[in-house]
Amino acid sequence: MRIPRALVPLIGAFVLSGTLGVTAVTPVTARAADRDTVAGAPIADAGELCVGAAPTFDDIIGITATALRALVPAEQVAGYDREVEQVRLALSNLRVHRDGLPVHPGAVNERTEFLDDPIVTYLVNGLDAVRTGRIDQTVPASRLTVNDVVEVFILATRLVKIPAQLAAAMVPTVGFVLKPLVGAVFTGVKSLARLVQDNLASRCAAPNAYRPLDLDEVVVAPVAVPDQVRDLANSLVRADGSCTPVADLTTHELVERTRDYLDRSDLPLDRAALRASADSVRAFLAENRVARMALPRRTEELGPLVDALDYGPVTFLTNLGFGIYEGRALETVPLSEVEVENALDLTTLGLDVTSLLITAGTTVAGSTGIAATVTTPISIAQTLLFAPTTYGAPIVKGVIQSMCGA
Repeated sequence: MRIPRALVPLIGAFVLSGTLGVTAVTPVTARAADRDTVAGAPIADAGELCVGAAPTFDDIIGITATALRALVPAEQVAGYDREVEQVRLALSNLRVHRDGLPVHPGAVNERTEFLDDPIVTYLVNGLDAVRTGRIDQTVPASRLTVNDVVEVFILATRLVKIPAQLAAAMVPTVGFVLKPLVGAVFTGVKSLARLVQDNLASRCAAPNAYRPLDLDEVVVAPVAVPDQVRDLANSLVRADGSCTPVADLTTHELVERTRDYLDRSDLPLDRAALRASADSVRAFLAENRVARMALPRRTEELGPLVDALDYGPVTFLTNLGFGIYEGRALETVPLSEVEVENALDLTTLGLDVTSLLITAGTTVAGSTGIAATVTTPISIAQTLLFAPTTYGAPIVKGVIQSMCGA
């Protein structure tokens, strides 16, 4: 059974076409570990150990070719193996920037693994890759695994989820019901994809008669990164437990960091006046207080339903209920203890309340006889106006929870 020579490069390209269409590839030279003995390697020579890991693209080609090899006449085995090797080499000669593709959240840090938001994971890993220079490193395409394909699928569905929920939310009358239902469907798809990954990781590798190729694992191919993105990446570090995430920084710490940054800069500033201003701001933050209820807990601390909804007014009221139950509803804290995440939560709450009031206004207007031709456009405009808060705030929050200031 021979593979037509004209199809050799097409087979390798087909394997990649679904997942690497937007990724830059760079040709390099790959070498077979032992070209002269591949044809003579019987299937029984394949490893007997059970290795629980997702197969690579090269593994898939080898496993498939091994299964078909038993059907090849003995006098054609050598030619068949050479052509299989050509397919493997064609795929291995393609290079891909690994950190340009999504990774499993568990490979980044504990927070991204807990959130399991593919957009947050992609941004955190991408910023860290730009800062460390990993973004320029390429690996052979044949070393990518099936799990990497699943990660691409999960990220794609997460990106599609945003416009799908937005469209559902704009449906008159039932939009508020359709939006969470659409979100639940996409969440279910992601859960199934994670099950597929877990299943692949627990399975043993199928027989493979072909030895691994001797490849240059890492080759540097510079990627053009906008200066703004590079500056942002250089100001952040992936949280690893040894630093304070940006979300947990207090206003007191922000003032300190800002003062230190300006003090070390080359800007023509009056250093004495700078320090005096910083001391004044710190004194103001320490002497003025705010109700503890204005600093809500994280949604996962308030129960799975609140966490799933992640809606400002619901989070605030639930947090207030917890405070009353604990007898801390009337407590106050200094402004210097307000954290970055608290400020973001309060901003989101204000916008959510404004959106809620507009919704209530259009509902009352509709009940008084005002035509739907008037209220419906207002509702659609409201949904679009507040979409950046609805869909962007959770992503920003996830990133600042997962990264520290450099």
